[in-house]
Amino acid sequence: MQILGLGKNMVTALQCWSNYFGVIYRRDGRWKVTEFGEIIFGANGKDPFLEDKRTLWLLHWKASTNSSRSFFAWHWLVNLCQEPEFTMSEALEAFQAESDTYSRPLSQTTLRQHLDVFLRTYVASENVADRLPEDMLDSPLSIIGFIRKLGECRGERGCDPLFSIDVRRKNSIPNNLFRFCLHDWWNMFVGHEQTVLFSDVAFGRCSPGRVLRMPEGEIRDRLVFLAQQRPNEFVVLEGANQRMIRRHARIGDLNILLPEAYGRAA
Repeated sequence: MQILGLGKNMVTALQCWSNYFGVIYRRDGRWKVTEFGEIIFGANGKDPFLEDKRTLWLLHWKASTNSSRSFFAWHWLVNLCQEPEFTMSEALEAFQAESDTYSRPLSQTTLRQHLDVFLRTYVASENVADRLPEDMLDSPLSIIGFIRKLGECRGERGCDPLFSIDVRRKNSIPNNLFRFCLHDWWNMFVGHEQTVLFSDVAFGRCSPGRVLRMPEGEIRDRLVFLAQQRPNEFVVLEGANQRMIRRHARIGDLNILLPEAYGRAA
């Protein structure tokens, strides 16, 4: 509060989001910076001022795979939503259906707030002349273009905003960043299994293909490249009816891979 001039509520929000993105953690009643946070945002970090798209993709990855305290909108729109396009009302209806399966369903107001926060995180503001300057400030994650507003649909409920998830090739994600995400997913969601199906990497829950929304062909190309460049880590197995990927060894401390993710300009 003294250094940044933030109010109490803003400090709480800063703690919440920094923790969700894996930059800080709480231990013994105190907040501390994670090793991931130090490597990226420390005094000698790779991107201390959040100017690199690779950092934004890493933060998107951290938020979307946070299994310890997943936010509802991230869980549904990143890992459950199958369609590349959705309207506001369709998303809210799906949110409600998912919430109704919980022992303590969320209210419609809470679900709407979750959706609004998600969309404000990823969708750039429209250039509307009569909006206040502070209302035009965009989230840094809007730069990666993960979600775009296409326009509005007219129906029985009036104008319904239409959004699209970017499912094109992700040229701004270098292969070493993809490698980090692949190892991270394997450690968190696959466990000690050495071999997984290609479909799990491309479409599985919290998988690189799912979270980064890469086309199937791009996932295949990147896996083949990794197997060629790092045969001590991965091998692609071609079967009669299916393709599989085998990992030779588990890397426990994935932070050692982060500097290589910034090795080449995105």
